[in-house]
Amino acid sequence: LDSPSLSVNNFSCRNSSSGSSGDPPQSKSLATPPFQNLVQALTSAKQTCTILESSCGGLISSSLMSVPGSSRVFFGSTIAYNTKKSGPLLCGDEELHARLLDASNNVDNINDDTIHIQPDLSEETKKYIRTKINWTRETALSYCDHMQTDFAIAEGGATGPTFHPKGMTSGFAVLAIAGRKLKGGDIEILAQKVVYSSHGDRELNMRLYADAAAELCLEAMMMSVADPSV
Repeated sequence: LDSPSLSVNNFSCRNSSSGSSGDPPQSKSLATPPFQNLVQALTSAKQTCTILESSCGGLISSSLMSVPGSSRVFFGSTIAYNTKKSGPLLCGDEELHARLLDASNNVDNINDDTIHIQPDLSEETKKYIRTKINWTRETALSYCDHMQTDFAIAEGGATGPTFHPKGMTSGFAVLAIAGRKLKGGDIEILAQKVVYSSHGDRELNMRLYADAAAELCLEAMMMSVADPSV
C-alpha cells in the first residue's frame, strides 16, 4: 500500500486556500513586502545583517531567506527562546549570557516615554517589557560585533495565547537594531521600539513582529545612508 503523502508547502493552514479544480493548497509567501524591501536595500548598499530572535521562533530569518538574493546579505541567525538554557547558542559568549540572565535586575534606567511603554499596563507587565528592552539591546550589540555584519536585528517578546505577567492579555515584542552610525565607528543601537498587539493569536503576532523587525531595520538603514560619513 502507498503511504499517505504530506503537504509541506503550507506556511499556515488558515493562510492557505485551494482552487476550485481541486488543486493543492497554495501557501502564503514568507517573502512579505517588508522583507523584499529590506533585502533590496541591503543588496543595493552592499551591506549585511544577522538576526537573534526569540518569540518569533525563526520567522524573521526564514522570511528574509525566502527572498531571492538574500544569501548575499544574510550571514545567519540564532533562536534563543529560553534565556536560561540558551548559553551555548549565543556565539559562545558567556559574558553575554550572564548579562541576559541579569537583565531583569537592570530596568530602572529605562525611560518609558522614550521606548513607549504604555502607561495603562500593569506594573508587572511594564517590568517584563523593560527586561526585553535590555535583552534585545544586549543581543543586538553582541551579534553585530560577533558576526561582523553591518546590522543586527534582535527580537524578544510574548506571542500568546497565554501570558505569564499578571494582567497581560495581549502580545508585544521589543525590537532592536544595532549597527554603526559612522564608518569604522563603534557599534551602537540605531533603533529600538516596542510593537504592541491587540490579541493573543500566536501565529498572527509572530507575523506582526517579524514584519515590524524588517521595517525597523530598513528605517535604521535609511538613517545611516542619509549620513554621508557612513
